[in-house]
Amino acid sequence: MSQLSREEKLQRLKEKVRKQKEEEARKEREYYKKVTSGAPWLLFTIVTGYCALLFVLTTIDIFVDGSSEKLTENEWRIDRQLYAPGHQSIKVEDALFIAYFPEWNGHKDDSFEIIYSPIFNTGKKLSYIQEIEEGVEIERQVIRRRSIFTWFPYLQIMLLIPILTFFLKAQKPWFTFARYASLFLIAPGSLLVVLFTLL
Repeated sequence: MSQLSREEKLQRLKEKVRKQKEEEARKEREYYKKVTSGAPWLLFTIVTGYCALLFVLTTIDIFVDGSSEKLTENEWRIDRQLYAPGHQSIKVEDALFIAYFPEWNGHKDDSFEIIYSPIFNTGKKLSYIQEIEEGVEIERQVIRRRSIFTWFPYLQIMLLIPILTFFLKAQKPWFTFARYASLFLIAPGSLLVVLFTLL
């Protein structure tokens, strides 16, 4: 008799656990349906798509070089306003490049070339020839400062947050926080970063 009651208790306990799991699954489905419907989710989906596209484009621009253009001596200038100890600041239009003095001394003024990024077509690297000693020359390249090219991988990590949030939906506080951060901080911030690089 006691054996039978123990089996009944186990059966009831299993049934209770099963019902709890079904209830949790139902609540989760309702939550996802509520979260993933309407204008706010559509806006978040658009922001996620924008961030994914920007992630791909900026990553390609960082790792792949585009066309290059020879610069005349009038098209670049030394910028003495920026205080960078041990470095020389060079400006090409509004793009800033900073060369380490040991890699700058002995540069040839007529050897400057700018390398553009393939997608955004903005100045990415400054290339020049440094004469180390008579007859010994080396090509130097410096990456553009204050741009997406020097903010790698921070920009990519920032752009991954909306993408991961979109796929890892959960009924947790971090999901709500990440969604609002994506809408109000990451999307506008990444747009400003790209515009700042392009302008």
